[in-house]
Amino acid sequence: MTRRSSRAEVRNPVLGLPAARLIRAMPANIRALLAVLLLDIATDARRRSRTSWETRKVFVAAYWATVAVYAGHVARVLGGAGRQAASRKPFRVIQRGFPELAAANWANASDLYCERRDQSGLGASMFPEAMLLIAETPVGRISYNGRIWLPGEWEPDAKPLYDNRVPADR
Repeated sequence: MTRRSSRAEVRNPVLGLPAARLIRAMPANIRALLAVLLLDIATDARRRSRTSWETRKVFVAAYWATVAVYAGHVARVLGGAGRQAASRKPFRVIQRGFPELAAANWANASDLYCERRDQSGLGASMFPEAMLLIAETPVGRISYNGRIWLPGEWEPDAKPLYDNRVPADR
């Protein structure tokens, strides 16, 4: 049996690329945000790979498996700030008049908001929206119905970043 090297650049070939040094020089808040988003992409890609494999779409499964691996590699290149933001609960739900909540992912943030809304007794019209942050960067706005939108004002043809009406395994 051949032993695998323990050198970091062998285990993660992205570390050997010149751009990896530039990535590590980026501001910590941007690295943290990117690490969480890349790990989210990796999770989604692994799910798509499994679904494709189960439906015998082997080449599509291989593609998504590769996306998952490289998204994870780049997330790990982001280093210290990335690991901190990629903690088990990297999302922060900030809402006027309520304590901050920590969430593991988009669905968890939506669920926590909806649970708080239902327990408040204020009703949807009086219950304030929430901001969703990763590190210190706003990444979304949670509306009264639990859907998560891009930060800023709602636009008529906007599509939610996360729609709590759609099953996660789509």
